[in-house]
Amino acid sequence: MKLYGSPISPFTRKAMVVARELDLKLTVLPRPEDAAEFRRINPLGKIPALVLDDGSVLIDSPVICEYLNHVGGGKFFPGMSLWKENTGRWKALGLQALADGIADAAVARIVEGRQPAPNDAHITRNMLAVEAGLNALERSKMADPPTIGEIAASCTLGYIDFRMPELDWRAARPNLSAWYAKFSQFKSMLATQPK
Repeated sequence: MKLYGSPISPFTRKAMVVARELDLKLTVLPRPEDAAEFRRINPLGKIPALVLDDGSVLIDSPVICEYLNHVGGGKFFPGMSLWKENTGRWKALGLQALADGIADAAVARIVEGRQPAPNDAHITRNMLAVEAGLNALERSKMADPPTIGEIAASCTLGYIDFRMPELDWRAARPNLSAWYAKFSQFKSMLATQPK
């Protein structure tokens, strides 16, 4: 399987972590510089995109991660059950959505800041989303063993550390800080750390 993306992207990294945890062989390739060429792989032109061995393509990190979890026999997506009221699936998916939303806002803030004439209102709006999202993560109870939600949260925090080192997110969030200090030491997290 080939994964098009950037190891710095929290969305690509999320798929890389799942693949490593499940011992799946995944070749990570950069997005082709020719936009038209990449749109033949992913019509939306966004990373990550996973090309399967049969040539079919999956796009969007939640879909890619769920596929990898399925083929690797993982347990990062708690199952549905007719016999149990709550299997943790919605909590895991909700946490993943929150973490992905924080990552979206962080990426948008970085991209806007690189513009020749950055839009301050756009930067402020995205930073408010990042801060509010981090506050929500601080209040979250993280699962053990981890689900896709915890993987997404850790990849988002790693991206913020890498791209926004000036943001002292740990100071006001001791629970999240303590959890991330441990989670970031998993072998799959260390092996996929942005450089």
